[in-house]
Amino acid sequence: MNMMRLSISLLLGLAFGLFCAYGTMNVNIPGLAITAWILLATVYNRILIGFFIGVVEDVVLIRQHELLNAALRGGLMGFIISLAMVIPSSWSSLVPILFGIAYGIVIDVAATKFAPPKEVVCYSAKPKAVGKMKGKK
Repeated sequence: MNMMRLSISLLLGLAFGLFCAYGTMNVNIPGLAITAWILLATVYNRILIGFFIGVVEDVVLIRQHELLNAALRGGLMGFIISLAMVIPSSWSSLVPILFGIAYGIVIDVAATKFAPPKEVVCYSAKPKAVGKMKGKK
């Protein structure tokens, strides 16, 4: 596991989570009472996006373009994880999903760009050639 990638992803997830929580406090959503639990769930959800993006660096959707692959992978992770915020509210607002997709893209592209995967060196154990054994016939 690339710890630099995981650290970048978690820090960006935390930053975006705090930004979302601040935005949630300052917006009036009909039928939604903003509580400390809602704000905590918002931050937690964005940290989860960062965590999962940090550990899925080996998932390849497009082989030719590394950053495009990161954008698609991050957007997909942001979408899937942000569903947890929208389903309990009966899909009354799709804003959390849109922000989750955007944050997922930014997190994955940044983590891919600033913490590239380390090259893996594989050593193969080739058996030595076995010649004729000297001995009695």
